[in-house]
Amino acid sequence: MADILREQMTYSIFDSTGNLVDAFDEREPAIAALAAIVQAEPECAGDVFLVAQDADGSFVGETLYGSSLHAAA
Repeated sequence: MADILREQMTYSIFDSTGNLVDAFDEREPAIAALAAIVQAEPECAGDVFLVAQDADGSFVGETLYGSSLHAAA
């Protein structure tokens, strides 16, 4: 079993049409960027989301939707 805590991960923000908005090597800056998008354009909160991908490009963990951040703000 692979140790996902030690794997290189990519954290990508996408819009609802599947366009890549930005990508990060670390989770916290990616979440901060998603939050900044939601804060700047709250009407787009439901149209952006963050996913984590392992070195093979497979999705890992849960999707973080901008709307969940908007609700918390």
